Amino acid sequence: MIRRSINRILVIVFIVAIAFNMLSAQVVSPFNKRVLKDSLKTYSFIVSGHFHGSPASRSTFPAATLLANIDTLNELNPCFLMSLGDLFIDVNEKYISNYQKSLFTKLKMPLFNAVGNHDISNDNYYEKVYGKTYSSFILNSELYIILNTELNDGSIKGEQLIFFNNALKEANLEQIKNIFIFSHRPIWSENNEAYAGLFEGNTRTMLGENNFEDEIKPVLKSVSKGKSIYWMSGSMAGGAASFFYNKEPETGITFIQTAIRDLPRDAVLQLTIDNGKVNFTCVSFTAESLKPLESYGINFWKKNTAPEDAFSFRLLPYLTMKMLMHYYFWIGFVTSLLLLLFLRLLYSRWKRRK
Repeated sequence: MIRRSINRILVIVFIVAIAFNMLSAQVVSPFNKRVLKDSLKTYSFIVSGHFHGSPASRSTFPAATLLANIDTLNELNPCFLMSLGDLFIDVNEKYISNYQKSLFTKLKMPLFNAVGNHDISNDNYYEKVYGKTYSSFILNSELYIILNTELNDGSIKGEQLIFFNNALKEANLEQIKNIFIFSHRPIWSENNEAYAGLFEGNTRTMLGENNFEDEIKPVLKSVSKGKSIYWMSGSMAGGAASFFYNKEPETGITFIQTAIRDLPRDAVLQLTIDNGKVNFTCVSFTAESLKPLESYGINFWKKNTAPEDAFSFRLLPYLTMKMLMHYYFWIGFVTSLLLLLFLRLLYSRWKRRK
């Protein structure tokens, strides 16, 4: 009897341990708590950035084009939806509440986010609510890595660099055929002449250089043999399309940009993986006709510029009020005032000596 009881207890402990390991290995969205489910050999995911839409929006809700297409996203039945940063234009209780009821709870797939500058602008409030800002997971034959390019001014350094290198070690697994890296900033474009002038309005490294070319790219080259690498970013301040595509012949790495702006051009990118083979589908939010993703390359971006909106003087009161209500204005105002006072003090002392 005692031996049977012990055996039963051991079996129960074993089952509980397996269940705990399975639960702890689950990938869960921090936004809608949906679990990333194992998929068949063929599955898809959807990716885009700038879900807050227009930089002029103060509604505390996501982009109107995104909200109008929630049913479309759900009907596509992706395994997950990846936001490429600037999910929010600001992060506080009001934004989180409105996003929760208008977007997060209505999505039938898990949502993930590669944070942008707007997401972390409020004293790490984002991390307090949603947790760590970089992570990785494996799904079928794909390795997915989510980075925070706001840390260290666009460079991947310190703990995040250790995490990145450790995550890439999993690329050595025989099952891995594709590696997807998600970031907000296209840090791969900043110190490369091939992309000069293409993304002028983006968030950029303040000191002019990051460590992509010297430290990150060589690591990617070392794991690219026999693997396909896709680096996808979502900081697109302007442009004639919601997509950018370039596969570098010298490295074989495919670089993609995609984002919405609450504009007629708004579209998202659907990637379908069929037994390791990757296919792209551009999905319009506004019924505009779209070209294949590969059409939106360097030549397209050099030949096409974003249409400029005609200025309306009726917007002056609104724009003035918006400027006065933003703390950036007051930081600049106080800084300028202190600088003027300092210069005046220096001038007074110089005049007395004279």
